[in-house]
Amino acid sequence: MESGATRKPTQTRSQTKKAVGRDESLADSIDDIATKVTDKIIRDHSFRDFLRITVSQAIAEKLDNLLDRIEQQDAKIFELEKTIDEKDARLRHIGTSVDDLQKANIIHQTAFNNLEQYSRRNNIRISGIPEVHDEDTDGLVKQLAADKLDITLPEGSIDRSHRVGQRLRSPGGNRPILVKFVSSKTKVEVMKAKRKLKSTGIVIREDLTKDSLALLKRTRDHVKVKNCWTIDGRIVALVRESEGMNRIANIQSDRTLAVL
Repeated sequence: MESGATRKPTQTRSQTKKAVGRDESLADSIDDIATKVTDKIIRDHSFRDFLRITVSQAIAEKLDNLLDRIEQQDAKIFELEKTIDEKDARLRHIGTSVDDLQKANIIHQTAFNNLEQYSRRNNIRISGIPEVHDEDTDGLVKQLAADKLDITLPEGSIDRSHRVGQRLRSPGGNRPILVKFVSSKTKVEVMKAKRKLKSTGIVIREDLTKDSLALLKRTRDHVKVKNCWTIDGRIVALVRESEGMNRIANIQSDRTLAVL
């Protein structure tokens, strides 16, 4: 007995296969058409020319943009190099100015030291004389000259004399005596006779400035210097040469010392 509702017809297996076959045939037709169109396009010279021109233009445009950027970077690099060159030139100028200032400073220091040393041309320092309370340093110097140097210092030959440096608290500590003679001739006479003080514990030296004294020490410590001494504040060195030979050199500065 049939119901009142209308039943949809059922698709058979054969019908389904036919439908699938039609779809596959359609797909094959589309692929075939696409292949034919593609082949025609590829064989079409005008399209190939169009494609080549389009690609060339695109490449050329990209290259132009790239070249523009390179030129911009080159311009920046050029400006940077220019700035660096200018700064290098300024630094060289500053370096030259500093060198000039240093040289001028050395010249001024040397001139000032020479002037100060000249003001001490009549001075000597005597170390090793026992120090006592309320002593007469002029008398001690005259006595030393007479007893040890065989020199008679006349009255008024000493401008002034006194102990220098801090007073030593330790027993037996003796500060040196600074002596200023009226005449440089008297000073030279005493300096020539100072060899007689060998092994006495008493030493006579010229009154050197701080800079001259430091240069004398560096001269004494130099590997090529055999001996050194001062004459009127000038440093003189006995320099070892090859084959056992020696030579006399005037040491005016560290630069002179460096080229011994």
